[in-house]
Amino acid sequence: MMNIHIIGAGSLGLLYAGKLANSGCRVTLWCRSEEQADKLRASGITIEEKGQHQVVDAHAFSVCSWSTFAQSGGAGDADYLFLMLKQQGIEEMATEMLAQYGQEHRRLICFQNGTGHLERLQDLLPVWTIYAAITTEGAKRSSSVSVLHAGHGTTTIGKMMPAGSPLDPFSQENHEIELVKQLNRAGFEAFLSNQMDEMIYRKLLMNAVINPLTALWRIPNGALLSSPERVRLMKQLYHEGIAVYEAGGIPYGSGLWEWIISVCQSTSGNTSSMLKDVMDGRTTEVAWINGSIVRLGQKYGISVPTHELVTQLIEGMNT
Repeated sequence: MMNIHIIGAGSLGLLYAGKLANSGCRVTLWCRSEEQADKLRASGITIEEKGQHQVVDAHAFSVCSWSTFAQSGGAGDADYLFLMLKQQGIEEMATEMLAQYGQEHRRLICFQNGTGHLERLQDLLPVWTIYAAITTEGAKRSSSVSVLHAGHGTTTIGKMMPAGSPLDPFSQENHEIELVKQLNRAGFEAFLSNQMDEMIYRKLLMNAVINPLTALWRIPNGALLSSPERVRLMKQLYHEGIAVYEAGGIPYGSGLWEWIISVCQSTSGNTSSMLKDVMDGRTTEVAWINGSIVRLGQKYGISVPTHELVTQLIEGMNT
């Protein structure tokens, strides 16, 4: 039985924890607050999907608050750790994990939006195997113990291991294959990829087109397609991003605009993570999303005024 520890009990954390636990996986969910942990222990996880409510019994998984991480031995028995925090919280967590584990090897799968975090984590945790995970699952947390599965997507995982790793690549590959099988048993459409750079930059531009506009206009993803004016601004952000990618020789595959439109359609009722942060008065990830496009534009000498503007507008909401 695969043992997975999920750090972060937001929308994706609840969705993956609930579905993996329901599929027979051994799951431990780490919450920021003891209050949320107590509620989850009492009531389990409720997943709303296609009008149906599925309750994942509290006995089907373990719940811990992050404050007990060191005392409880952390996730020392985990086959994989899923890091499902936002960008602004990951360095603090990585520092605590380093203090707990020292130089022991662990496998960490990172679900963050934007760029730059994988390199920071590899610097902080040099002997760990770091993976990137790109998911287009639509999830919206409706309470501290319930999540709306707003749209089905895909989950693509790829290793970001530096050259010269002493690990047995065949043994590691078997673990990866079993992980993907477990995710598929849980109801996710999961894949392994050795082209994660392309996937990361595809997801970056998708988020840079969708998230800030939904946050500024306070609309769900699908409403972006409801008027020519909204689509026109989406295309401005898209074409600026593509110009940067072309100048930098950054791979982005084919059909990216069509994929962005399909994500808006498949998650039409979903509230983007950036809009949720704005509505809840939290700092957004715009600095790691549109801000990443701005920094790449500066690096390659490409003007991206629309990305600069939306970055400033969203950051102006941060209080």
